[in-house]
This record gives sequence, structure tokens and C-alpha cells, in this order.
Amino acid sequence: MKNHLCIFTWIMVASGGPMAAHQFAAAQANQPQVAEIRINHDIFVENQRLEFIFLDLLRGTGLHGGFVETATCSDLPQGRLQIRQGVTVQQAMDELVAANPGYEWELKDGVVNLTPRGGAQLLGTKIAKFQMDATDWEMEAALQDVLRLPEVREREASLGLKGGTHAGPRAGAVEEHPVSRQPVPVHINLQSVSLQEAFNQVVALSLDGVWIYRETDCNGAKTYTVEMRSDH
Repeated sequence: MKNHLCIFTWIMVASGGPMAAHQFAAAQANQPQVAEIRINHDIFVENQRLEFIFLDLLRGTGLHGGFVETATCSDLPQGRLQIRQGVTVQQAMDELVAANPGYEWELKDGVVNLTPRGGAQLLGTKIAKFQMDATDWEMEAALQDVLRLPEVREREASLGLKGGTHAGPRAGAVEEHPVSRQPVPVHINLQSVSLQEAFNQVVALSLDGVWIYRETDCNGAKTYTVEMRSDH
């Protein structure tokens, strides 16, 4: 089991308003305690997509997440978990990787990451610099802009990967818990980070988003997609 509590740093992220500044300050102040947040529902599942288990585990915690899935044509990672409400996120994640030993977790940049042991090579790509003015409603667009950077495209080609962007919300997708609020303007300025670190720092600007990276090797064709999910 892997559980690293990493120092939570924002790399030159500036806010366009007091609401965002409050969110950033609160996230920094609460970082040492985020793994002590408690799960508010039971989870008893067998042979379910690991992605769905992870999303269910974070549901209602207000935490941000990152999930990596690597698969063949039909071999999607399946998982199991049995926990009762009241356990901490740290305990739940420890149980999750104990029950699914091909995966490991860490709290990285204040974001709960669940990845296959060995990771995904593309996520180690170094990003020299990325800047974007957006709102906290546009973080998936920001993720896609990061994927269009020359260094990512070059690494993608060297690994024989194709894809990279998600076409938008899944058909029929609706907000599970819609929230009436105004978008918060943010300025993203990332320097000298890995692609995974960039994903974490971008998704942390959303209300409670989770980035999902899927890589598939099917009949010699290697593809990947990145999308963002949220309860809101």
C-alpha cells in the first residue's frame, strides 16, 4: 500500500475574485486533515469498475481526485470494496488498494490519486509552462488545452498513443447535485510540472472535480482519453 502525504503547493495560481482566494486559502489550511474526512455512506461492491468505486468513495467528501485506468480491448479494471460509513478517506483508500493490489494511492498536491502500480508513461511528461485565464467551470477545457501542448503531443507520438481529448459530457449526462452559483475567474500559471501534477492543480480549482485518464491497448492500437467528473 502506498500513502504519501505530499506538500500541497499552488504554482503561481492567481484568483480573479475573493471567493476563489478563500477557496485556495481554505484548501491550503485543510490539507493535512483531508485524509481524515469521513465517508458518509456504506460501500459494499464486488466486480465493479474500479473507476466507479473510486468516484463513489469520494462522493460527498468535497475532495478532488485523479484516477488512471489502463486496459486492453475488453479487460477493464474491476474492483471490490467493503467499507461502512464513518471510516476516514485514508482508511477507505487503504482498504481499496488492499482489496485491489494492482493499484496504489497517494495524496498528491492535495488531490487523491488512484493509479495502477507502474503508472502511465504519458503522465510523467514534463510541462515547461502553461497559462490560461478561465473560470472554475472550465477546468475540463483547461485539461484539454494542456494535452495540446507540444511537449505532450511529442511524448504522445513517441509512445504510439492517439487521442487525448474528451468530446464533452457523456450522452444523457446530467448534474447529480446542481448548484446555483456564479463561475469564479481564475488564472492558471503552471511551470516545470509533470502532466499528472498539472492535472491535479487544474482540477483542484474546480468545486470537487475528479480527472480521469483512460489508456487502452486494443489490437495494437493505443488510445487514451482524459475527462473530468463532478457531483455538481
